Amino acid sequence: MFCSRRLPKSLLNPVGRSVAGAAIFAVIALWFSCAGSAHAAPDTKAPERVTLQLKWLHQFQFAGYYAAQAKGFYREEGLDVTIREGGANRPVIATVLKGDAHYGIGDSDLLINRINGQPLVALAAIFQHSPYVLMSRADRRLRAPSDLVGARVMLSEGQGSIQLRAMLKREGIDPQRVNILPQSWKLEDLIEGRVDAVSAYSTVEPAMLRAQGVAPATMRSLDYGVDFYGDILFTTEAQAAKAPERTAAFLRATRKGWVYAFTHEQEIADLITGMKGVRQRGLTREALLGEAMQMRPLVLPDLVEIGHLNPGRLESIARTLVSLGMVKADYSLAGLMFEPQTGLHPSLVRWLTGAGFGVVTLLALVLLWNLQMRRSVRERTRQLQTEVLRRTEAQQQLKVSQDMVQLMFGTAATGIVMNTPDGRFLMANPAYYAIVGYSEAELQAMDTRALTHPDDRVRYAAQRDRMLAGELESFSEEKRYVKKDGSAVWVHSTVSMVRSASGEATHIISVTEDITERRAIQDKLHQSDALLRIAGRTARIGGWMLELPSDHVIWSDEVCKIHEVPPGTTPSLQEALQFYVVPEWRGKMEAVVEACIDSGTPFDEEMEIIVGSERRVWVRVIGEVVRDDGGHIIRLHGSTQDITERKQAQESILRLNAELEERVRQRTSQLEAVNRELEAFSYSVSHDLRSPLNTIDGFSQLMERMASDKVGEKGKHYLSRIRAGTRQMGELIEGLLSLAKLSRDPLRAGTVDLARIATQVVQACQEREPEREVDIHIQENLLALGDPLLLSVVIQNLLGNAWKFTSLQPLARIDLGCNTGGDGEAIYFVRDNGAGFDMAYADKLFGTFQRLHSSTDYAGTGIGLATVKRVIDRHGGRVWAEAAEGQGATFYFTLGAVVVDSPAVAA
Repeated sequence: MFCSRRLPKSLLNPVGRSVAGAAIFAVIALWFSCAGSAHAAPDTKAPERVTLQLKWLHQFQFAGYYAAQAKGFYREEGLDVTIREGGANRPVIATVLKGDAHYGIGDSDLLINRINGQPLVALAAIFQHSPYVLMSRADRRLRAPSDLVGARVMLSEGQGSIQLRAMLKREGIDPQRVNILPQSWKLEDLIEGRVDAVSAYSTVEPAMLRAQGVAPATMRSLDYGVDFYGDILFTTEAQAAKAPERTAAFLRATRKGWVYAFTHEQEIADLITGMKGVRQRGLTREALLGEAMQMRPLVLPDLVEIGHLNPGRLESIARTLVSLGMVKADYSLAGLMFEPQTGLHPSLVRWLTGAGFGVVTLLALVLLWNLQMRRSVRERTRQLQTEVLRRTEAQQQLKVSQDMVQLMFGTAATGIVMNTPDGRFLMANPAYYAIVGYSEAELQAMDTRALTHPDDRVRYAAQRDRMLAGELESFSEEKRYVKKDGSAVWVHSTVSMVRSASGEATHIISVTEDITERRAIQDKLHQSDALLRIAGRTARIGGWMLELPSDHVIWSDEVCKIHEVPPGTTPSLQEALQFYVVPEWRGKMEAVVEACIDSGTPFDEEMEIIVGSERRVWVRVIGEVVRDDGGHIIRLHGSTQDITERKQAQESILRLNAELEERVRQRTSQLEAVNRELEAFSYSVSHDLRSPLNTIDGFSQLMERMASDKVGEKGKHYLSRIRAGTRQMGELIEGLLSLAKLSRDPLRAGTVDLARIATQVVQACQEREPEREVDIHIQENLLALGDPLLLSVVIQNLLGNAWKFTSLQPLARIDLGCNTGGDGEAIYFVRDNGAGFDMAYADKLFGTFQRLHSSTDYAGTGIGLATVKRVIDRHGGRVWAEAAEGQGATFYFTLGAVVVDSPAVAA
């Protein structure tokens, strides 16, 4: 485009051209002579050896330093640089401060160290935004700093921990509420669930986690207002003051290395893969290139000069640390930033002098030609420069925006999906795939509208149609997705329409958040609230709360109902106490509330109030305190229950008890009178009936002695029958009196040895009939709890019957023992092989005067078994029998819970 411009006429003639040519040739010769002299005597001084301490192992994170070393930029500056790997056991700041390295790579922790008095100097910030994140498994659902409370988090002190702690404090979370553990540098701890989150580089570890088949979730401090520098190149004040030229040279070569690294990423990736230990850690060329891509939006090499440090931003970071209480307020950052000297190298000065002389001469020769073209060229150049600058800035901004959008899209914790208006899938982020359970290929083959649960489709389609019609720009709702496995997942979805310049709908963007757990919690809360309301109505109980120091009282609806005031009434403390009208209750209530507020003493009181309808109501009031984290009482809360019905029931019970006690007293008096009459009757029977019997028996005996030779054998038989009748009548009277006595005498319970009683009974029987041989088996240690005298009567009757009814057996056998029933109950038994009886008459067995055998075969009164049953009944037990005619009988009895009228000594 410059061909159409014309040269000045003075330069078009041959002489002018030759003179100009000679002059130009002379100028060029002079220029090269000066330049040659500048480089004719190269510096023979040996390169100065320096050491750079990395903060971690070899990664693309340090690509600029590798490039400066490999491409000779350090050597051009007269430096021989040793780049040393870092690690968990080599803290960078301590290494540089000790002098083991000249330069190091740290983080914004440098500010705290500098403010705290350590002599550190920052040279350059490679990352304009910090790459540090908190990384967790996506399935742990740690989406915000508040989710970290109580979680196990691994942090590395000195490597980004300061900004992650600052993020927690910015969100109002005390780091002590997080279970912070030392960094182990092992992803297996996160994968296998030994920890919940770890500090990581967003450019490295998330990709490593995905490579192992685990979806990562990250939390950036930048999203919570904490934006610090990352990978700050630094040295000490002593090094900067001792060798400022060397430090400036090191900084220049480092910047050139970073520019080269970002313009030759593949070459530098190949260089890193050849370094010691890189392949052994599983790093591939593709992984390094992926790391480089992730670094660009953090380093911003196309937008900001690499290594740029802004004093204002350092001040802003320091103020953030002050506001969070992490450094003192009277800090000073003076001397933190390195200020290189402005002097030029002597050889460069000589070179520039020669070049300047040549340029001046050349400019003098072409001045006339330049004057003619100057104006048009200047204008055109300005236009071109403006256009180029505008386009360059636009491209850079566009690229940065695209990188940031891609970064946010890929790492967002919420699901993001883009569809066409007719439901065709366009793209989504990993979080969305995790929510619905489908892969990208599966979603591309389906109508995404089918993902919405059938019960929610009609409502969702109506909102979507309104948005397509232009009635809505966007809408939000909670709905359910049907996942690939058929299960339902609740999501909160925000749907927005994107339109072309002409207003046509092009695609729909949905931002979804999995709220299944939140919905489940809400459902449980609703159910619990409903149950509490039902329980409150049923039990007439409600809750209340007293806010301090405002003395503002909040009543639940049930408490308002108890006080007969409108629902939602919120009285002051004094207004609430007005319901305790009775002076004694009012004073007591004020005292317990004051004690609870002052010292935290809980209370549980039953008092009487007068409600809105002037009705007296009994209430139970319970209260206790709520304290803040500092232990200060901030409120009281408790419950109020209407116990009027219970109080009335208690009063009725008291009245009824009094009436019953009076009735019992009267009945006892009547029974005592009856008992006295029975005792008088028993005495009368014993005296009035026994006397005639004794007279008959005595005179019969005298007659038998006096007239034995006159009455004959038949008369003797009659007299013997008379005497037997009188004896039987005496036994009947004695049995009846004993039976009556059993019902009147109080029980005296004790431990009774039934085996000892049985042994005594058997001895008495053997003494009466020594000629009989009976096989007796009595179980040892046969103990029972009961009245010793009464249980002795039982054993005497049962063993006496067994002895009697085996009298006709040639080989008689009697057993006494105890078995344990299915419920653990002790069952005592007396078994014999005697006459037995027909079980058809078993219901008559324990009746008074009931006999199942002839008196001529077996003597007896028919009262013995009735006496046994009366004793067992008084002990709360049971008695029964099993038998067969001619095969013997077994009598069983149990002893229930004995009501002790008076103690007794064991028999």
